[in-house]
Amino acid sequence: MPPSQSPLVRVAALFGYDLDETSLLADPRVSANDTRCARLCAVLIEHVSGITDTNLRYTISQDPDYLHGVVADTVAAVERAWRAVAVLLATAVTTGTARQLAPAGTRAADPGWRPAVVRMAGVHGGPYPCQIGPRDWNGWARPRFTRDVAARLVADWTEQWRRDGGHPDSLPGRLLEGGDVLLFHDEGVQEVIAADDDDMFAVGAGAWMWEEWPD
Repeated sequence: MPPSQSPLVRVAALFGYDLDETSLLADPRVSANDTRCARLCAVLIEHVSGITDTNLRYTISQDPDYLHGVVADTVAAVERAWRAVAVLLATAVTTGTARQLAPAGTRAADPGWRPAVVRMAGVHGGPYPCQIGPRDWNGWARPRFTRDVAARLVADWTEQWRRDGGHPDSLPGRLLEGGDVLLFHDEGVQEVIAADDDDMFAVGAGAWMWEEWPD
């Protein structure tokens, strides 16, 4: 499979980056072991993302600390896979082999953002690839997500609410027809999250307890 069509390139896009894998593989500043590890991790991530069994997908989204045996090991492996790709992407950004995706194409990565993986404290779901900035909110991360990951967030909320017996009208968020994300906060407050200039969505940034994994 050509590098331009590889799982690693597709997973990098979920973080909001265009990865030049050919240049990455030839770059002596990047550890060959790290690159090989990240490529294998991307294959695992894509296989897990392609699971159609709702119950299995839900199990994989759980916190491994609350699971046991081989299931917990599997969940932890998936989380480590996301993290390995994030670490490699951070290196690729500094060497210029990864550029930030933007609606009009690609451009140099903004040094104010870096690839990361987050989960919401005390809530199942994820982990989610994202970019986070240097400023936090009350000690919590302020992530922004690609459109595809934002859609996954909403799907996870819906599944969790369904399992908890919640009414569909009480969902904490939903996708609007135009692609924006509608969030529902306490006391009936509504917030529409539109894409920023990089076509990224700061869902819950400055409002929800996002934590980088691992911290």
